[in-house]
Amino acid sequence: MEYVDYYKALDVDRNASAEELTKAYKRLARKYHPDLNKSPDAEGKFKSLNEAYEVLKDAEKRKRYDLLGANWKHGAPFEPPPGWGPGNVQYEFRGGSPGGGFSDFFESIFGGGGPFGRRQGGRGGFGGVDLEDLLGRGGNGAGELRGQDVESTLTVALEDSHHGAKRTVELSGPAGRRRYDVKIPRGIRDGEKIRLSGQGRAGQSGPAGDLYITIRIAPHPTFKVEGDDLRVQVAVPAWDAALGAKVQVPTLDGPVSMTIPSGCSSGQSLRLKGKGIHLRGGGKGDLFAELQITVPKKLSQEQQELFTRLRALEQ
Repeated sequence: MEYVDYYKALDVDRNASAEELTKAYKRLARKYHPDLNKSPDAEGKFKSLNEAYEVLKDAEKRKRYDLLGANWKHGAPFEPPPGWGPGNVQYEFRGGSPGGGFSDFFESIFGGGGPFGRRQGGRGGFGGVDLEDLLGRGGNGAGELRGQDVESTLTVALEDSHHGAKRTVELSGPAGRRRYDVKIPRGIRDGEKIRLSGQGRAGQSGPAGDLYITIRIAPHPTFKVEGDDLRVQVAVPAWDAALGAKVQVPTLDGPVSMTIPSGCSSGQSLRLKGKGIHLRGGGKGDLFAELQITVPKKLSQEQQELFTRLRALEQ
């Protein structure tokens, strides 16, 4: 039997809250519900989602599952530890017929039974999951088939994240290619999502879904992002490092002057407070200037004599 990573199945972090679990489940269930998705693998994925949600939404079952640890790899061979079986622990499963639908992995932890073993007729749709509740209901009580959400990715420059910007993204859909104007909020981070309400797929008898755009920050040729901070390498001549000096340091808002204390070493970092990237809640992170001590590749006669005298003084 193979280990099943329920957090991976729902595409959530292991520390996800109950609200985040429910949101992720509904989003994926709308995508793979067999009444809406006719692909051959939709039913299997839908069952996997429901199994994962059945465990993680319940505090006791989630706690028992988490005791297995976070080091297991999804799909890796798995055998429950000795004495791990359900034993005297009793769990209640609501929904369809017992004994069907859940994986061997699930039953090795929680015992047999499960609500998703067979197709059921009526408005419930599939496996006891109410399709109308999943997709939303109209104000008059009639079921509304809400359109599916759509996800896309937009890569932006670090400067766009720092200052905020407006960008255009083109997506292909059933009605052809469509352009969307996207406002990039100042301080957005890599991996965060922008929601365009009602810009997803049209509903059959209800509102359109939403468009979720995941922002990716392109690598920058000068700056390295470290959380809310930035790191930049600054070349410093050897004599400035020895004697101390003022040097120009690039920032996303333009160069600033920084004092280099005497006796600096290559690789040493100096912090410029508040010179990093904008934060969503206001303020800025810091900028760390990493010093790179340089020497001329070719020395003039005078420089060579001076360095020779300096070396003699150190001996």
